[in-house]
Amino acid sequence: MAEGFKRGEVGSQVNSWMPSTNTVTPSGFTSSIAPFGLQLRQTINAGTTSVTIPAGITFVYVIAVGGGGGGTSNAFGFVHGGGAGAVAWGWTLANSTCVVGSGGAAGANGNYTRYGNVIAGGGGGGNGTSGFLGGGSSGGTSTSGAAATNYWGIPGGLSNTTVAGNGNTGAGASGGVSSTTAGVAGGNGGNGISGGGGAGGAGTTGAATGGNGGNGLVGGGGAGATATTGVRTGGTGGNGINILTGAQTTGGAGTTGTNANGAGGGGAGIAGNGLPASGTTVGNGGLGGGGAGGGVTGGTGGAGILYLYY
Repeated sequence: MAEGFKRGEVGSQVNSWMPSTNTVTPSGFTSSIAPFGLQLRQTINAGTTSVTIPAGITFVYVIAVGGGGGGTSNAFGFVHGGGAGAVAWGWTLANSTCVVGSGGAAGANGNYTRYGNVIAGGGGGGNGTSGFLGGGSSGGTSTSGAAATNYWGIPGGLSNTTVAGNGNTGAGASGGVSSTTAGVAGGNGGNGISGGGGAGGAGTTGAATGGNGGNGLVGGGGAGATATTGVRTGGTGGNGINILTGAQTTGGAGTTGTNANGAGGGGAGIAGNGLPASGTTVGNGGLGGGGAGGGVTGGTGGAGILYLYY
């Protein structure tokens, strides 16, 4: 017997049955997250709390991205990159309210994004701080916190205690771990749906290099480098992917200098590039959950974003 329902490109997540419309508008980029055949109707940014859905629309397909974690500064005693905000997707009943998370301030976690029953947590900010509900964790001095399981139950990256070790892969990846040995870079953030933050590089002599942010749909923040009177090099923010176009979004570059600079670049968001560092000023995370860079001045994570299809 022939299959009763013809499946679309997305398989079990979204098929050719569309509860809200019979209009098929193919997208130029489809994946297991972006729905095949549905139209993007609304893009909602942080600060908006109300949604107007036309009468007769019962179900809405949602892509939610939480805010990125803030990078840390010298004031915290460490200069780690922030973790990337989580990404969640799926069907939910039409709703008139929403929450779109802001990015975390320096050293603070990003905030969650929610529409109906679809929720994406924020990235971790601080010293080895875990993200929430799929967000990447920040880099850590002696350990990187385990990243959280996401909305769909995909596990986060495991905690890491290896000196100068890289973060572990997961839905949200864990951050890197620092090194205090001259010439040994801090660990890079792990790769995942949401990348982990890089770990700060330090040392009293010689070169110091911060770890890079992890890559994913959303990138983690690059770490800073401090303390040494030698060459300081900040880490680069992790890269992401624009879900709407399939194009890569890029993390911001860190800065390099002798007894100066050493700031980390911001991680790429799902909707915008991470900002590069400038001098000792870190790069902020890109729009759509990018983790912020770490350095002398801590950075702000990229704000979350919400896409509604029907």
